Amino acid sequence: MIRDRGNIKWTAMMLPEHLKLLREWQEGEERREPAEPDSQQLEEWDRLLHEALEFGGGLAIRCRTAGGERTFAGPVHHFDPLSGTIRMVDGDGEPQMIRTADVHDISVVG
Repeated sequence: MIRDRGNIKWTAMMLPEHLKLLREWQEGEERREPAEPDSQQLEEWDRLLHEALEFGGGLAIRCRTAGGERTFAGPVHHFDPLSGTIRMVDGDGEPQMIRTADVHDISVVG
């Protein structure tokens, strides 16, 4: 016995326009902006940035860009909390400037 809780039987009675709107609404729900990081997460990122600057370690920074989401990995050269920027050189040897407002996640590159 199929236990679909009524979803299958109702879609047969819907107009194609309604189904299209429901699919668009569902896709919009999936593309929601991520929640702002909490204070503990911000402290952890701050610690990782300062350790990378002090000891010369590499970081992987995942952030939003105009083309979607992108991850930059490499050593951090400068972190300016006042202007909200992180400067680093990625794996291709190109300098990158990342806004801290666009950062999703920071992790240590081993």
